[in-house]
Amino acid sequence: MTSVLRRLPALAALGCLLLASDFVSAEPAKGESEYLVPPGGGAFDIPIHAGEVCILSFPEKMANSALSSSGDFEIKAWGNDGVAVRSNGRLATATLALATASGGIKINVTLHVVPAKQDALTLVRFKPASAAEAFEAKLKVELAKRVAPLEAELAARKKDVDVQIRDRADGLIAERLLKRNEVIALQAHERNDNNVIAHVERAILLGDDGYVFFQIENRSKAPFRLARATVFAQGNTVSGPVRLFSTAIDKDPSVVGVVPAGATARGVVVVRGADQVLGKSLELELADPDGHGAIRLTRGIALK
Repeated sequence: MTSVLRRLPALAALGCLLLASDFVSAEPAKGESEYLVPPGGGAFDIPIHAGEVCILSFPEKMANSALSSSGDFEIKAWGNDGVAVRSNGRLATATLALATASGGIKINVTLHVVPAKQDALTLVRFKPASAAEAFEAKLKVELAKRVAPLEAELAARKKDVDVQIRDRADGLIAERLLKRNEVIALQAHERNDNNVIAHVERAILLGDDGYVFFQIENRSKAPFRLARATVFAQGNTVSGPVRLFSTAIDKDPSVVGVVPAGATARGVVVVRGADQVLGKSLELELADPDGHGAIRLTRGIALK
């Protein structure tokens, strides 16, 4: 995006040169578009498909004459405030000079036949606008046209980076598995006063780290909101990231996850540098945001 910001002065200058040209308020969508016409008129390029009718609509009655540069385009009045055009496909372009009866809108339209797979218009509305409004609309479209390729390029690069990150993560996991992967059976259970029970029945040594798996069985009548899962070794915190697998969601970003009443959820907490605590008695504390319903397991957890 830095490169985009550097180009803004040049794009602003370009916008000044476009004041006498067409001013578009929106990109074509579903075959329709709206053009803002500044005082003094403007020139417009309109993509159409061969054989299909495109309606040019105006906010007031049209002048009687419409001049065309080619007889290969059918041009007919559409009510008293519109023009219907259709190409027979023999020529690629044609030019129309159109104006409203009051002279409030004067335009020069180039009809450009595009392939069927390419976007084209079937309805175009022309509206009068001040020079400032038309300039702002045109500049917005021009900026969007120039930013779009940059955004596409950034998206492609991000996709490549995401793939590289995933490959690196998978590679690190593979290295850790090769270095060490051991499953340790554990037996630790505890509950709080609200009848929420925590179970720790296994851990895994993976590379240099350990992973302590736990379950939270919520037998209470209220959801248990897990905010922290902390592993202690001789009073020192040795834990890292924690995850809880649960279908319930909490809007509080400080909450790891929610265990609904009557439900059980599985979680895991990382133990950094597992070699430093091998054979030592560990403690696991599972706490809610205010800490009043914390569950502390003090026995039965050791990485051996």
